[in-house]
Amino acid sequence: MPRAEQWYMHWLGLMVLLDVVRVTRTEHFLFVQCTEVFNMSAQVQSFTSAVQKMGNNTADLISRSLIFISAGSNDVFEYTDIPSNTTRNDTEFLQTLVASYTIHLKQLYGAGARKFGIVSPSMVGCCPSQRAIARDNKYDLDAYGCFAAANSLSRKLYPMVYSMLRDLSADMPGMYYSLADSVGMTEPILNSTIIPDTNITVLDKACCGGAGVCNLTATLCPDRGGYLFFDGYHPTDAASGVAARDLFADPGIFVHPINVQQLAALRS
Repeated sequence: MPRAEQWYMHWLGLMVLLDVVRVTRTEHFLFVQCTEVFNMSAQVQSFTSAVQKMGNNTADLISRSLIFISAGSNDVFEYTDIPSNTTRNDTEFLQTLVASYTIHLKQLYGAGARKFGIVSPSMVGCCPSQRAIARDNKYDLDAYGCFAAANSLSRKLYPMVYSMLRDLSADMPGMYYSLADSVGMTEPILNSTIIPDTNITVLDKACCGGAGVCNLTATLCPDRGGYLFFDGYHPTDAASGVAARDLFADPGIFVHPINVQQLAALRS
């Protein structure tokens, strides 16, 4: 493992690739998206602006830095949470996400970035909030009892991102990447596979609020380490720890073509 002073990490991505504003109501949840979203476009613009202000002597620093991006999940949330729409075009939606991703990566490359750690959207349909939406609206469920449409989009998006990164790295000299298949990483937990050093057994309810809203008055579970989700959307530390270990040291099962440890050690 490289020493901490030899490489640096920049995190980009609030998981929003596109500008979407909406309010969703279900029996159990109320979700409000602000009118101003700090999406990927704004984040990349802020990053490139900061690089320019740092001057011409930062090229080596930026090229050695690891740009870590997790984006697309909120876009899938927004796209699938609305009532069924016969005009909805899943292929066009996914292609729009990939096109947006491509633009952002090219801009970051233009700013000097060369090493990218990418996390594809996970099985967002299994979040307690999405399970509630599917149940309340009588949407189709998958084999895990999750919102089938949302999980299907995540499954379809991963190979598209994989192909995009492969093509970009062929066209942009010195670009390296590590892509995590979050769907593949999540399925062993959903299949109740024994994961070393974890005891995650509660998969369908949140530690905070159970099947309801997580707020100051919500009931907390006695042991969050046994839960996959902390609230309606976000994983617990235990679940995040499993993902972090896979990202950093996966031997090629879920993370391709190299893991994050190998990516960080590369010299551009």
